[in-house]
Amino acid sequence: MRKSTAAVIGLVGTLIFVVPVAAHPLGNFTINHYSGLLVQSTSILVDYVIDMAEIPAYQEILEIDSNGNKLTDESERIAYRTRRCEELRQRLTLILNSRRLELVTEAGELEFPPGVGGLPTLRLTCALRASLGVLEELNQVTYRDDNFAARIGWREIIVRGDGTTILDSTAPTTGLSARLTSYPADLLNSPLAQTEATFSFRLGGGLRGVEAQPVEQPVPERSVDTFASLVTTNELSFPVILFSLLVALSLGALHALTPGHGKTIMAAYLVGTRGTPAQALFLGLTVTGAHTLGVLGLGVLTLYASKVVSPERLYPWLGLASGLIVIGIGLALSVGRLREAGQHSHAPHRHPHGHSHSHPALPSTQGSTVTWRSLVALGISGGLVPSASALVLLISAISLQRIGFGLVLILAFGAGMAAVLTGIGLLLVYAGRRLERMPRTDSLVRVLPMVSAWVVVGAGLVVTAQSLVQAGLLP
Repeated sequence: MRKSTAAVIGLVGTLIFVVPVAAHPLGNFTINHYSGLLVQSTSILVDYVIDMAEIPAYQEILEIDSNGNKLTDESERIAYRTRRCEELRQRLTLILNSRRLELVTEAGELEFPPGVGGLPTLRLTCALRASLGVLEELNQVTYRDDNFAARIGWREIIVRGDGTTILDSTAPTTGLSARLTSYPADLLNSPLAQTEATFSFRLGGGLRGVEAQPVEQPVPERSVDTFASLVTTNELSFPVILFSLLVALSLGALHALTPGHGKTIMAAYLVGTRGTPAQALFLGLTVTGAHTLGVLGLGVLTLYASKVVSPERLYPWLGLASGLIVIGIGLALSVGRLREAGQHSHAPHRHPHGHSHSHPALPSTQGSTVTWRSLVALGISGGLVPSASALVLLISAISLQRIGFGLVLILAFGAGMAAVLTGIGLLLVYAGRRLERMPRTDSLVRVLPMVSAWVVVGAGLVVTAQSLVQAGLLP
C-alpha cells in the first residue's frame, strides 16, 4: 500500500511540476531539416541534420530494429546511419556553374533525444563533402533539398564562406534554430520552409578557419504533455490506475472546452431545432465516439500504412470532410426552414365571418426537422479530427507494451469529452425552452431557426476554409 501511495504521489508530482524533457515544439508529426553549407576554395561541406518528432521517430525506429527485439543496438544504429545518410544524400542537389557535383558522405551521427510519453525523438547528422574542381572567377551555385517533401516541418538552409566570399545568396549566413536544437518561439506557427538556395562566390575573403559543424546549443527545457505522460508511470497498481483515469477524465473535459469539437455548431443546431435532452446526450456521445475511433484509426495508419499516407497529411483532409458535412447539414436546415415557413404562410386560415386566406405563421417549435441521421452526421463532424496528444499516448502504450492501459486512458479521455459536450448540449436545450416561455420573445423565436441554420453553414465554411489553407490549397 505504501508503494502505491508513493507511486500516486510521484505521478502527481510529475503532472504538477514542469519536467525538462518534452513535446517537440513544432508538433509530434514533424520532420525538420537543416543544411549548413560551408564554401571552401576546393570543396563545399554540407552539415545536414534531420530532426524527427515522436511519431515519425517511432516509425523510423521500427525500421532500425532489424532483429525485432525492441532495442536498437550499436550494429543496427551504424547500419541505419550509413544507409539513411546515403539515401538522404541522393536527394540533395548541388550544382556548380551548370555542373552537378557529387556529394560524398564522410561521417554520421545518430541520437535519440527523449520526447513525450516515453517516446524518443530522432536526430541524424550527416557530414557531406563535394569537391569543386576547376573554378571560374565568379561561380554560381544552386542547392536543393528534396528529402521528405511530403512531410511537414522546419526547413532551414544557411551558406557561409571559408576562404571564399559569398555573393547574392538567397540563404542567410547564420541560422535561427541552432541546428534544430532551439526553435524561435515566434516562428513556431509559421516555420521556415526553405528547400532551395542559390548564391555566387569568388575565391578570397570569407571567414578563415570556420568549423564545418558549428557548436551545438543545448536543447531548451519544455513542459511535458500531461496526458501522454500518464501511460509512462512506473507502477500500475489499482490506486495509480484509478488516479490516472481520473486525470484522463479531467483532461478530456478540458480538451472539450478548447476550440473545435463543433460546440458552436452544436449550440446553433440544438437551439435552432428545439432538440431534446436525449438528442443532446446522443450528440455528445457521437462526438466522443468519433474522436476515439479517429485516434485508433490514425494509430493503425501510423503503424502500418505511413509509407502510403503520412498521418499528419490527413488532418487537413479530415477537417475538410468535417466542414463539408457541416455545410451540408446547415443547407438542409435552411431549406427545411424555408419550406416550413412557406407551408405556414400559405395555409388557409378561416375567420368567423366565413372566408379564408393565408397569414404568415411562426415556424414549428417541435423540433420536427431533427433526424437521427443528421445528429450522427453532426456528431461525426465534431469528432472527426482526433487529438494528437491521444495518438501519442496510443503509440507510447504500444511501445511500452501497455496497450490495454492506453486504450482505457483514451476511453476515459473520451468520457470526459462526452460529459462536457453532453452538459453543454443539455444546458442549451433547457435554455432554449426557457427562452420560448419568456414574454416578448415572439420575434426572436420566429427568426431563431433560420439564424441557427445560417450559423451552422457559416461555421462549416470557416472549418472548410481553414482546412483548405492547411492542405495548401488556399494561400
